[in-house]
Amino acid sequence: MNAHVRSTNTLNLRTHSLIAFVLQPVEPLDDWFVVLDGWLSRSPNFFANKPIILDLSLLDIPLRAYRDFLGQLTRRHIRVMGVENPNPALVGPHLPPTVTGGVPTKPEEAAAEGDAPKAEQPKTEALPQAPARHTGCSQTLFIDSPVRSGQSISNLAGDITIIGRVASGAEVIAGGSVHVYGAVQGRIFAGVSGIRDARIFCAEARAELLCVGGAYVTAEGMDPKTEGKSIEVRLAETDLEIRILN
Repeated sequence: MNAHVRSTNTLNLRTHSLIAFVLQPVEPLDDWFVVLDGWLSRSPNFFANKPIILDLSLLDIPLRAYRDFLGQLTRRHIRVMGVENPNPALVGPHLPPTVTGGVPTKPEEAAAEGDAPKAEQPKTEALPQAPARHTGCSQTLFIDSPVRSGQSISNLAGDITIIGRVASGAEVIAGGSVHVYGAVQGRIFAGVSGIRDARIFCAEARAELLCVGGAYVTAEGMDPKTEGKSIEVRLAETDLEIRILN
């Protein structure tokens, strides 16, 4: 006779892949926070509820200043899940743990410029260095309805295609490219996973902000010639290039 004994001490352990943004602070930190605050003023919830890793390879500050730095990030609703390349003095109890083994993205060279007519180059600004680390398969997220004001749509593992408009106050965040078959009045972020040849396509450009790979332009900085036009936005070196498609 065989006896079957049910264990009550089972540990449900499994692995889980995720995408995390990597922020690399640089000194002087006051200047770095000015750039970060400018970014957050345009997209307050961009880092909210997202895993953040700090790359501390360029930061050489004492422990007290580091604790203050983490506090300032927390007040901006940026929660740090771990750090890379820290000074040994910045590792210890009640501090973010050191993480290893991540797979960094390898941005590809930007695609060659086409022959379509181009709008005048807008003045663009750069986000504090925030490449993402990712694992898993790329996939496209399809949205078959308009994105309403206040909504945030994200797919950090691939592209996003939207059949409809993106309203003012709405936000779309993609690891790859973003295609909008409608008017864009909100904020579009493409290439946040480090894909340098990511692009933004929209049928009618009236955006509050367009961003590819960390370089962005706001409505105030866009060439008036692009308003209401069908456009393509891509990264050329460190600046944005906007082409009018019709």
